[in-house]
Amino acid sequence: MKKTLWTLAALIVAGYLLSTCLVPVKESETAVIMQFGKPVRTIREAGLAFKLPAPIQTRTMLDKRLQLLGLEPAEFVTRDRRNLVVSSFAVWRIAEPETFLKSVRDLETARLRLQELLNAGIGAAIGNIPLGDIFSVDGQQQGLPPLFAAITGNSTTTALKEFGIEIIAVRPNRFGFPKQNLQSIYQRMMSEQERTAKQHRAEGQEAAAKIRAETEREARELLAQAYRESQTVKGKGEAEAARIYAEAFQADAAYYQFSRSLDAYQKIIGENTSFILSSDTPLFSYLLSPPSGKALTPTTLVPETLP
Repeated sequence: MKKTLWTLAALIVAGYLLSTCLVPVKESETAVIMQFGKPVRTIREAGLAFKLPAPIQTRTMLDKRLQLLGLEPAEFVTRDRRNLVVSSFAVWRIAEPETFLKSVRDLETARLRLQELLNAGIGAAIGNIPLGDIFSVDGQQQGLPPLFAAITGNSTTTALKEFGIEIIAVRPNRFGFPKQNLQSIYQRMMSEQERTAKQHRAEGQEAAAKIRAETEREARELLAQAYRESQTVKGKGEAEAARIYAEAFQADAAYYQFSRSLDAYQKIIGENTSFILSSDTPLFSYLLSPPSGKALTPTTLVPETLP
């Protein structure tokens, strides 16, 4: 009977030792072995590990997966004294379990400490730059991505050293202005847009004036060139006509005199023109007596030009 009791007691003690000495570690967990309240060993690989029985050594399981921390909206002031309401979030994980247990011990405390740290970092970063650099459309300006990349880097250094926490990323999910400042901001935005529109219109009018001036100059050049060419052609034509007239008039002087007389009649005689002249006036000899047939025959006019 006693032997049976001793056997049963031995089995109970063995079971207790096995239950306290074996440490099953999941893939998503990190086990920290504590000896009299102090961390002595960290088990990061999944599987079955061993430790000394309790109460000599105890285990603390920590989640090593990524954690999401949502930061409450807070109001910050930029370098040019503009108030901003910023809401952001952070992605973090436990990188050094022993430091984590010494400083914060649990996830809830870690979230509170991280929130204080990140709000301070965001406020300091926003306070060092003007509002125009945060919302700038120019790729050379700072903008939001480099700003929060710097916040992530600075916060990670402090969090890893003090809390054993690695901050993977800090990102904004809302930027806004305090309600009491919205009206003045809208007025300022409208004034800025009106100024930009006036500038664009002035630049457009200046460009249009340059185009019109250039077009007018080209048009004047083209007209001058065309006029010069037309005058050249006209001069050549008049010279040729004068040569032909001269040859024709040289062929018959009487025809030349007759033609010039007709031109004179056309210039001085109108519809209601009256003359009182002597019949002996040479100018009107063709009106009182017809010209001789010899002076008007085609053969007499231009004998050399007929085939």
